[in-house]
Amino acid sequence: MSIKDSKTKLGLWLSTFISMAGLILIVFIALFFEKTISPNFNKTVKIIISIIIAIIPPLLWLTIFYRQDRLNPEPKSFVFKTMVLGALVQKAIYTPVVAIVFPNGNSGITSIGSKLIVNIILIAIIQESMKLLSVRYSIYPSKEFDEVIDGIIYGSALGLGFAAMTSIDNIVTSGGAMLTNVTALVVIETFAHASITGLSCYVLGVSKYKKYNLFRLPVAVIIASALNAITQFLLNTIVRRGFKINYILGLIPAALVAFIVFGVLVYLSSKHEKEAANIGKSPIEPKKAMAGIIPVWIILALTLFSGLLISNSALKNQVYTVDNIIEVQYPPRWIQSNNETDLFKASDIDKDGGTNFVSVKKVPLDSLMNVETKTEEEKLQNAAAAWSIKAGRTNRFYQAENGYYLDSKGKETYIINYVYITNSKSAFGDINKPDIGYARDILTIVNNDLYIITLSSSYENFVLNNNELPNVSYAFNIN
Repeated sequence: MSIKDSKTKLGLWLSTFISMAGLILIVFIALFFEKTISPNFNKTVKIIISIIIAIIPPLLWLTIFYRQDRLNPEPKSFVFKTMVLGALVQKAIYTPVVAIVFPNGNSGITSIGSKLIVNIILIAIIQESMKLLSVRYSIYPSKEFDEVIDGIIYGSALGLGFAAMTSIDNIVTSGGAMLTNVTALVVIETFAHASITGLSCYVLGVSKYKKYNLFRLPVAVIIASALNAITQFLLNTIVRRGFKINYILGLIPAALVAFIVFGVLVYLSSKHEKEAANIGKSPIEPKKAMAGIIPVWIILALTLFSGLLISNSALKNQVYTVDNIIEVQYPPRWIQSNNETDLFKASDIDKDGGTNFVSVKKVPLDSLMNVETKTEEEKLQNAAAAWSIKAGRTNRFYQAENGYYLDSKGKETYIINYVYITNSKSAFGDINKPDIGYARDILTIVNNDLYIITLSSSYENFVLNNNELPNVSYAFNIN
């Protein structure tokens, strides 16, 4: 090894060390802001700062991966454009596709084992297939992709852009987060995406200059997907709410997996230098290159099809019949419970302080009113007025928004929409932040009883979902 080469390698390791030290410094800066200034920030300012922090680590990681190709470095503009492409793929292709396959995420899948299977077989494979295909149909045909190691550089860049956009989406969705948690999570998650995609795209580079092998790329996708799933499972299982993280249980093992993969990439880069690269070698024939990528498309198609089947099965509503009169359908993840006031109740106990539920009550008409009425319509209106007064007394706050008649699926009903706050303490123990709900009571009379079907949601979710209540339906059994 020449003195010049030795100095170059020393500079490579020194610059890598400085970049990693910079990443650690960013975490400490975020901690400083969180402890001294962050409590005074409003929600918008915190989101902006979190997004800025989400962008810096990918840029620093990009410099670390870029320096691995020191013999024949790629054009910086190409590498940066590939990173931007990764962000666009995540936002414009991956996110809409996953929204179609999993309209409610994996919330309908309740067990940890089932979620792990879904992450490994579905989400991880979709991510890694799309990232590898994005490199294959963007920079791969270019003359700049002239070495095996270029797969590491461009794959890492695309993975960093993909991860950065994922982090930004999570920050915006959660409405801001603790700065230290955001920084630590972004540093590890972007590093993992870059390393794993760099590894699979290294195989893509091998496939361009080595002997044709039909199984090379699908095996690379499967290995990358397994690593992706392990990392994401470690991170996701310790995220409690937004970005509140248990560092020890999740981040450290996830970081260890990412560093092992990164170590493999460094080894491959060094091996590439010793073998004097592939400059001057002819790429594989176009027909064979096309045949080699077809199995990846097949894997992606099968994964999406399997996802649709599993998602539809997991999200299939449960059905409950009340007194052989009312049939209620509700999400499978909701928990059914019975009490003294409800004939039936099912609720999402893990969300919004118990304001997401459907219930059915039965109240004798003579307990609500004593006035004789001439018509069924007048009887239902008087019963609705009496019920509204009773409901107002049983809540800390009750404000009816409107009321109207509705021929609901073959049965005459009266609808009351209202905002309410229950007398119970907030599920989060915060007296200053009560659980505000928006609900709809559907009232109907059967013989001498008033049946009340209540569909309820948190008021915040009701507004965010364009004034839609939860995915609950009901029907009347008309004889």
